[in-house]
Amino acid sequence: MNYNSKIKVLRKKHGDTLKQLAQRINYDYSNLSKVERGIYEPSLDLLLKVAEVYNVDMNYFFKTDNDNTYEDENKLLKELDISCNQSKKKFELLLDGKQISKKELEFAIEVLRKLRSTLDSTR
Repeated sequence: MNYNSKIKVLRKKHGDTLKQLAQRINYDYSNLSKVERGIYEPSLDLLLKVAEVYNVDMNYFFKTDNDNTYEDENKLLKELDISCNQSKKKFELLLDGKQISKKELEFAIEVLRKLRSTLDSTR
């Protein structure tokens, strides 16, 4: 799917007509129609406006159908269980530009657990 059709998919997903989206981004309705149909190429400015309206990252428009990186990165940014052994093996965790050792990570996890426990008991 190219970025022209991705605009249309986003628009329809959010229940907007072409005219509604055009008004929301202050863009000419007929030109937006031509963009969606692939007659015109969208400018980066147009893609940015659409991304802001629909609250998506700009990478959404450039990701290929076979590229799961965007979803994988979003999942990672939303939740990373640092106590999971898979995370320790899969990711190189850094602090101040230096790799965190296994001992440092285990110590940090233990400190955080004790802090959490102390804070929970004072509530």
